[in-house]
Amino acid sequence: MDPASSGTGGAPLQNISPTTDPAELREIIMRQDSLISAFQAQLEALTAQLSSATAATPRESPIARGESPRLALPDKFDGSADHCRGFLRQCGVFFSHQPGMYSEDGTKCAFLLSLLTGKALEWASAVWDADPLIRASYSHFEEAIREVFEHPAGGKDISVQLMEIRQGSESAADYAIRFRTLAAQSEWNDAALWAVFRAGLNPPLQTELACHVEATSLSQFVATAIRLDNLRRQRRTGAPDMASARPRIRMDGPGRGERDPEPMQLGRSRLAEEERRPRGPPRRCYNCGSTGHLSPRCPERAADSQVGDRSLLMSLTIPVSLLFADRCVHVPALIDSGAAVNLVDWAWVEELGISTSPCVPSLRITAIDSQPIGEGYLRRQTEPLGLQVGLFHHERLTFYITSSPENPVILGFPWLRRHDPQISWRTGELTRWSPACLRNCLRNPVSRSCGTCSVEEADTGARIRLPQPYTDFERVFSQESASHLPEHQE
Repeated sequence: MDPASSGTGGAPLQNISPTTDPAELREIIMRQDSLISAFQAQLEALTAQLSSATAATPRESPIARGESPRLALPDKFDGSADHCRGFLRQCGVFFSHQPGMYSEDGTKCAFLLSLLTGKALEWASAVWDADPLIRASYSHFEEAIREVFEHPAGGKDISVQLMEIRQGSESAADYAIRFRTLAAQSEWNDAALWAVFRAGLNPPLQTELACHVEATSLSQFVATAIRLDNLRRQRRTGAPDMASARPRIRMDGPGRGERDPEPMQLGRSRLAEEERRPRGPPRRCYNCGSTGHLSPRCPERAADSQVGDRSLLMSLTIPVSLLFADRCVHVPALIDSGAAVNLVDWAWVEELGISTSPCVPSLRITAIDSQPIGEGYLRRQTEPLGLQVGLFHHERLTFYITSSPENPVILGFPWLRRHDPQISWRTGELTRWSPACLRNCLRNPVSRSCGTCSVEEADTGARIRLPQPYTDFERVFSQESASHLPEHQE
């Protein structure tokens, strides 16, 4: 537009001329600034709303877009008291990570029932129809399982088990695992747990711990005990001790090579092997009496020492027969009055396929020094087996299962107390049963008829030639007359 032809009605910005009032121009500029500020504020508000909307809508992740993480199914539960707590914990974790699939208690109860087996399934089947809450409330079903199957090991509560825990023959690491498992279930403070853990360690390890800097926490003390125990075990099995590392003084013998002359021995002459032999009688081994080697290198020394050690361990065994599943197995049984129960070897049971069942509650087993044997508990037992001793002694007996490869069957003190047999310790034989066994345990053999027959030689008709003085008594030597009774004489 031509500024010269514009009138007074044009836009303010297009009507600028030298005659325009400066105050009016300033007002126009201020109005424009206010409009720009308003637009800028609106733009900032829209930007903030867009940012908040973007933050409220999270970016889709593979886990959110897909299914929940896949967990392994809990193990089947057969009613064992040792596995009850872990089984219920696995089920709880499984349900918490599958909220969409297991949102209702009825679904959880049905899934829990499908994981039961053995005596646990028999119990659940009995109460499933009798108790409606078992099918409708998962918490009620879980509490019922705890009441029936979750019993403390050995019938003792956690506090008693903590007071009786001992390291025994296991490593400090395994002992610490058992200790921490019990400690997590108790409400004891660290000071009490510290004292119990120290008291349960083996005395040599306690002595070494006393020589070290006092730990500041229970975890640090447990870690120190494990580290020291590992060093002690490695020192016993792997690393050589100082005595074996010292040089040994060995006497000359055949097979020993000649050494080079050492310094300061240049003037010393050595005898040849041919010259050395005739200068003395051949030396014999003190162990076997043979020549060619000495006692420290005797090949029979190690074997003799082992046989001697074993010969000191005298034991009494009797041959028995175990009857099960239409089978009869003959095995020597060890008579051990120090065994508190009757025992059988686990590997032997598996090899023969003998049926077993869990011990409820488990039995604690210790050695003569009160240290636990193996893991310290008997957890399984056999079905009642037929036991036959000799020809006539029969009974039904249940054995507890342990690890005893040298003696697969052990008849302990309960068997001796029940039968009270007389044993000859000089000959190592069972000589007589008690009167109670004579009445109850001994079975007479089945009587069988015995048929007899006689075999007579056929009469060939040949005459027997007798000496002349006996010819008058020929009838006495007749085979036909010998089969008849003599005539009756009045």
